[in-house]
This record gives sequence, C-alpha cells and structure tokens, in this order.
Amino acid sequence: MYFSRSVCMRRCLLPIALLLSCSAMTTVADAARRTHAPRTSQTATPTPPKGTGLNAAAAAGATAAAAGVAAGAAATPAQADPNAAVDGDLLKGLPAPWKATVLDVPLPPPAPAPAPTAGKGRKPGQKVGQPANSGTVAGGNGGAVSPPATSPNRVLIPVPARMGLAAFRSGDSFIIVVDNAEPMDTSALRGDGIFSTLTVTTLPGATLLQLKLPDTREFFLSQQAEGWVLGDKPPPGNVYGDRRVINPLVADGGILYPMRRPGRVLSITDPASGKKLFVGTSTTDDGGILSFRHGDGYDVWPTTEGVVVAASSPDVGLRATPEGALLTSAVSPLPDSKVAVYANTVDLDWLGLQKLPDDQLEARLHKSLLAAADSDPAQRFAARLEEARAAFSVGAFLEARGILTVALEDDPEEAVRPEVSFLLAASELLSGNMDGAFLLEGPWPDNEQRATQVWRGLYLAAKGGHEAEAAHLLARDFTRLDNYPNSVRSVLLPFAAEQIGRYGSEEDLTVLDKLPKGSVYRLAAAFRDLRTGKRAPAYDVFNTLSTDPDPVVAEKALEQKTSLDMSDGKLTPLAAAEMFNSLMPDARLAGREATVRLLQADAYMRARKWPEALATLDMVKDTPEQVSEPVLSPMLFQTLAAVASEVVKDTDRDAILHGAAMLRAHLSALQPGTKKGEILMAYGKMLLGLGLADEAQEAFSDAVPMLDSPELKALAGQGLAESYIALKDLPGATDVLQRTDDPDLPDDMKASRRRLQARIDLARGDQTSALGLLNGDTFSDSLDMTARIHESRGEWAAAVANVRKMAEADIPPEGPLSATQQTLALRLASDASQASDEATLAWLAKLVGDRKMDGESGRVFRLLTQVGEQRLPPPPVPRLARSPQQLTSPDLGPLGVTRPAEFAPSVAGVACCGAEKQAAAPARRVWQAGNAIRAVRRHWVPLVP
Repeated sequence: MYFSRSVCMRRCLLPIALLLSCSAMTTVADAARRTHAPRTSQTATPTPPKGTGLNAAAAAGATAAAAGVAAGAAATPAQADPNAAVDGDLLKGLPAPWKATVLDVPLPPPAPAPAPTAGKGRKPGQKVGQPANSGTVAGGNGGAVSPPATSPNRVLIPVPARMGLAAFRSGDSFIIVVDNAEPMDTSALRGDGIFSTLTVTTLPGATLLQLKLPDTREFFLSQQAEGWVLGDKPPPGNVYGDRRVINPLVADGGILYPMRRPGRVLSITDPASGKKLFVGTSTTDDGGILSFRHGDGYDVWPTTEGVVVAASSPDVGLRATPEGALLTSAVSPLPDSKVAVYANTVDLDWLGLQKLPDDQLEARLHKSLLAAADSDPAQRFAARLEEARAAFSVGAFLEARGILTVALEDDPEEAVRPEVSFLLAASELLSGNMDGAFLLEGPWPDNEQRATQVWRGLYLAAKGGHEAEAAHLLARDFTRLDNYPNSVRSVLLPFAAEQIGRYGSEEDLTVLDKLPKGSVYRLAAAFRDLRTGKRAPAYDVFNTLSTDPDPVVAEKALEQKTSLDMSDGKLTPLAAAEMFNSLMPDARLAGREATVRLLQADAYMRARKWPEALATLDMVKDTPEQVSEPVLSPMLFQTLAAVASEVVKDTDRDAILHGAAMLRAHLSALQPGTKKGEILMAYGKMLLGLGLADEAQEAFSDAVPMLDSPELKALAGQGLAESYIALKDLPGATDVLQRTDDPDLPDDMKASRRRLQARIDLARGDQTSALGLLNGDTFSDSLDMTARIHESRGEWAAAVANVRKMAEADIPPEGPLSATQQTLALRLASDASQASDEATLAWLAKLVGDRKMDGESGRVFRLLTQVGEQRLPPPPVPRLARSPQQLTSPDLGPLGVTRPAEFAPSVAGVACCGAEKQAAAPARRVWQAGNAIRAVRRHWVPLVP
C-alpha cells in the first residue's frame, strides 16, 4: 500500500505515476475505439482540451467504459501499459475511502476546521481510511487546485420504472449504469456546477453516465415518479439515512443480494481500471452495498444503488433472479462466502461475530481463554477483548460483560474505543442491564450508523416507549440478523420478529414473509396477521399456541387471546382481569409481568373499577421490568381523572374521603401539565366538601399555573376563591377572581363568577351589590340567594317569586319527594303565608298533593297551605337579631323571631284555665309552624347574614 511508503518517495514517484497512468488510460481508450462499433455520445459541456492532465485521461476512460458495455455478456478488459508505475492503481476502481489524492499541487488555504470528534484524528463525516486532506484534481497546465464548488443542483435521470439502474464510484468518477430495456430520452440531461462534467453515452443495451468528482463529497440518489434524481445534497423532505441498503444472504447456489424488484445484470469494463465488472441493477430504490470487501476471485464494491462485483476469476459470475442478484461460482461452495455476507457491517467486526458451527465457536472461546491467561501486559487488553468477543459469539453474554468489565478496570483508557464500548453495551443489553446498554442509542460516526442501527432498534425495543421506531429500525436491517451465529441469532431474531409483528408499519411487516419454522416465529406471524386484518387466522394461531410447550410462547399467546375475547365480548372485563391475574406466574417467567399488569389494569378500567385499576397500576411500578413513562402515565392520568370525576359527584362523606386519599397518594407521580391541573381541581373540590379549606386552597393554587386555557384557569380560580371565602379571606377571594378573569369567557362562566362575587358581597353585608349582580339570573343558586336577601328584608312577595321559580324547576309533578324537595316546598309555603299569596299556596298544595313528607313536615305543610276560611293567620313577621345578645334572648324564637306576648313564660300562663288554653291553641300552632319553617330556612344558605 502506498500509505506505508516514505514521504520523500511518494513526492518523487507520484507525479510520474500519474502521467504514466494517463498514457495507459489513453491506450485503453484507443483500443476500445478500434474494437467496437460506432456509437453516439452526448456531453453536458464542451470536451476539455487535450493535454490537461487528468481531465484528458478521464475523458478517454469514459469512452473506454462506454465501449465496454454489453448487456449480459463479458467484455475482454484492455491491457494497461506495463510500464505504468504501481501507484497508477490510485486511479483505478477503488471505493470512496481509498480514492487518490494528487500530491505536490498547491492547495488553497484550508477552510476553518469544524469541531473535532471523539475519533482519533478523524473529521466529522470523514470515512474510515479517507485521506485527511482530500483535494481536487489538478487543473490545466498544473495550475492550482480549485476549491470545491458547492452546487445545490440536482439532475433528473428520466428512467422508466421498468428499467434497472446501478450507481457506484470508480476512481475520481461517479458512474451510473442504466439498463436500456426501453429507449430513454437523454437530451435533457444537463447540469451546472459540479454536474457540468456529466457525460452521457448511449449504447444499444445500456446507457452510461459518468461524472467527474473534484473532491470526496457524497452523492445522493433517490427515485421519484419521473425517474431518478442525483444530487450533492440529500433530497428535500426525505430522511436519507433511513434509506434501504442491500444485505447479502447465503442462498442455494451462492450469495444473494436481495432486491424488491431486481433489474437485469450487465457486464461492463470499469472506466478507471479496465477490470471486468458485473453490475446488478435495481428497478426500485433498494439502496446499495455499504463497504468494500475482498473475496477469493472477486471483490464486492461499495455502491449507491445496485450491486457491483469485480471478478478476477473466470469461475465467478452474477446473474439475475426474481429475488435479486445472485453471486455464483463454478466452485461449490462459493469461496469466502462469509466475507461477502458480512460485507457491509461493522457490528460483526466490533462484536467479533463469526458464523461458524457451535463446536468451532466453543473451540475459539477455549483458545482465546488460554491466550488471555498467557498474555503479557502489552497484549493483555487485546487478548481479553478477543476472549470477550468469543464468549459473546457463543451466547455467554454475562461472561462477556464480566471479562470486558475486568479488562477495562485494568486499562480504563481503552473505553473510548467505539468497538469496545459497543461490545460492552451489547453485552449489557443481552444481560438485561438497560442502564449499561444506553450507549447503543448512539450517536455513532456517520459511516458506522447504518451498521449499528439494528442494535439501536434492539435497545429501543427493550427499553420501551419507542415501539414503532424500534420496529422500523429492526425491519430495515432484519436480514442482517440472519448472518449472526446461531447462538446469538436464536436470541435476537425471535425478539426482533415479534417487535416488528406487534408495532411495525405495513412496509415493515413484509420482512416477516419468510421466517424460520418454530412457535416463536408463528407467534410473530400471528401478530402480523392480526394487524393486517386477518383476525380469524391470527386468533386460531393464538388459541393453538396458548398450550405450546414453551411457557413463554404459551403465556404471550394466551395473553393475546384473552385480550381478543374481551374486545369481542366473549369475556367481561372483570373476567378478563381475573384471567390476566392467573397468568402472573408465567408472565414473571417470560419477563412480562409489567405488561400483563397493564392489561389487567386496562380491564379494570373498562369495568369502571377505578380503585382496582389504580392498585394494579401501583403493582406495575414494583415489577423488575422497566415500564416507560409514555406507557404508564396515560393510564394513570385516565384512572385518576375518572376517580376525581366520580367522587366529586358523590355525596357520601366516606366515599369522598377515600377518593381524596387515592388522589393524594398519586399526585406526586404525575408530571406537571394540564391533566394534572384538572385532577388537582377535582381534588380541591373534594377537600372543600370535607371542610379542609387550607388543603383545598393549596391544591387550587398548584392547579392554576398548570392550566393553559382561560376557561380552565377561570374554573380553578373559582375554586380558589371559594376556599378563600371558607377561610374568611374575602379580599383574597376577590383578588383571585380578578386575576383569573378573561373577557372571552363563555356567558355561563361569566354568570357563575358573578354569583360567586355576589356571595362575597353578601358575606361582607353588601346586599344591594349582591342583588345587582344577581339581577336577571335564573340559575337556582342565584334565585336562592336573591330570595334569601328578600326574606331577610321582609320583602315576601319578591321572595315568593324567586322561590316559586325554584320549585317549578326542582319539584316534580309526581313521585316521592326528596328531603331537599320537601324543604323547598316548606320554604315556599312559609314565604307565601307571609305574603298572604293564596294563589301560590293553592298552586303549591296541588303540586305536592298527598305525597308524604318526613316527620312533622307534612303536618306543618298542611297547616301553612290552608286557603279560605279555614286558613290560619300567617305567622308574625320575623325580626332578625342584630347581636349575639338578641340571638340568646328568652323573648326570641328561632332566627330571632319575637315570641307572641301571650306565649311568654309565666306562672299565670301555666296556671291558666283550660278554656284560655283552648282559645290560644290556633295561634300557638301558627307560631310553631312559622318557627319550624324558619329553623329549616336557617340552614338553606349559610353565607346569608
């Protein structure tokens, strides 16, 4: 390799080698021109003048490559000049990481270097093995190298959907080979900037596009409806890193490079090296091969699209099959097939995975164990690293983690190496330690991301919370797992297949069409069928697998069968919850206790058994598995919100106490936000109902800043104001109402806030202001407060008008009367008696009829509603007490009503004759009835003074 030569030798020999290479390329072009039929050629710009260094050689090379294209037939490679120096290989068909850099040419001042990465001397985005100072090819007459011209342009290649295409880099050229299965119009292929050197050569069987590369920039190829688009920037709106790649597989007869819609296989001569190339084209965007690999008799080149194989042995060939391009050899089996299969991974190198029989893997582990024990200090870490890799390959993940952990304790500086950290993280993942596996999530260098993303998918799937993303990552490189050793593949492949079956997209699910045999793969296929609408076949598979000898498979199948039965109505939610509870022993064995607990909680939620659901969710937190917050939080929020909404409506004090206790125990586990604010509002209302105004004030105060909408803030403000009223802090209540007000609130909320302000004014003794706020409000609470004000003033007619509206709305025409309805009827009867409103009394008597009332209420109601000659005189007008002394005066009845003089306690009154007692009895009954009504009224609105 030229990288190992001395600097002086390179500076002397490379210019000579480059000139000799130009001569050799011209010879190849002349030979090709003499041996092939005439053809047409189109170029995007005028042909560069002869004698301009590498430009002339590249133009001749393009002509030679075009001459060498022959669909389905091999071409004889032209012989290079034997006098060319060895360093002339720099211009041959080397992949991108090994492209040549012209030395001894003045380079422009370097651009400001970006921040360095953790790699040793590697720039961000720089490929492994790429020269650090890759420049541009020299201009004419050996002038200074021009700085790379940035080009935002893209070139559309109008290739019909039925025509195959392949793209790859060769030397300092980017080459696109189009299979001319149909005629293609190339007249519009033009470009500027970096695309100004685009040349198009059309042949009967193929079209060759060649683009000169001034530097090491990456090109992006994407398929659209009109054809393929080539650009030096990723396509807009497209995540190019999510593009497919071709992962080779061992198949019958050779190595298969799978494609969804493979095109034809062409044989061409490489424009740069003259080597024979087999080009497997693709008619759809299947991606390419990531990295270069050398095999016995062939090389697999990195490609942007399709497959390119440089065959050095006549026994090696590439042919098209319905599944993709198949690399074959006359020698069976194909030599070095392992290298070809592993061609585009670094995970295999970093993990030390080799697809060998189990006995050979065990022998490798034994050998590495002895080597590590016998190693000297200088080689100790390398030997231990190999031992850890060997242990990992046989499935001894805990041992691999232990070996590597001890090795890093002795040599901690080795932990910065990506291959070491990757192996340690993978061992932690498969040992069940998610905290130690976090390194698998990245980030990794650009050229290593694609080969490590399958492990990122495994990590995200095990971690939870990113199910769809994990399934997509696993599906995109699912075939990569086929090339792992059996001891590792048997662990990862079923897990990945199930993850894809449960959460993959429609496109992701297609990778499950060809799965190995076994119950674990039947389970994954059943999940796929269930999600693609094949419910009945999927149910049958779940039912069959529910009795599988594998307890883990049986548990998962029975778990899914129970869920389907519940959703179909074959099981009630409570029965399903009991069924899930019976699965707990097997669920613990399968490591799915948390999942089954979540399903059990969901069943309780469907049955509206909120306390049981909440208790089950609490058990989830005690399981060994890690449950992601995005999975648990929505269920916890929904359960607590349901508890809050139901308990707030309850009138039973014990139920309110129990509900408030449940909310209080879980509030700390909720993340701040609108949902928590709503739960805090309900919690505050419960506390107010329990008389805990201090705690209610704290709950409402915490809720207000969490709520984002004006309506919710206004509701929380009302609750906070009520707590201030209960604490006798009337200025604070008024201030809260003002701070949480909004001019755009709905009319009903504005009316509610006016009623609350009226309560505050009443508590202050400002009845006039309260009446002004309540004027025209027909809400029950407003009518009640207005009536109380009129009653306290002795304005009985106005009071009757308001109370009658309440009775019309709240007292039904038939059916038993509740205690509240009975009290309302007695109140209206009392006020109507005071106002001598016989029409209202008659209407009320007819409305109540002969329906029974509790205790003495019925007798008192009949006394008050007597109309006509038999009607008793109304009770005396109450005179409200104005001081505590008046409230305790012996001359006052309930609510400060003055006793009639004839009923004042005296010895004479007690000793009166029976005739006098009989004469005073009607008046006594009236006074007793009035006082009974006023005693009820005293508890009607506590805030009225």
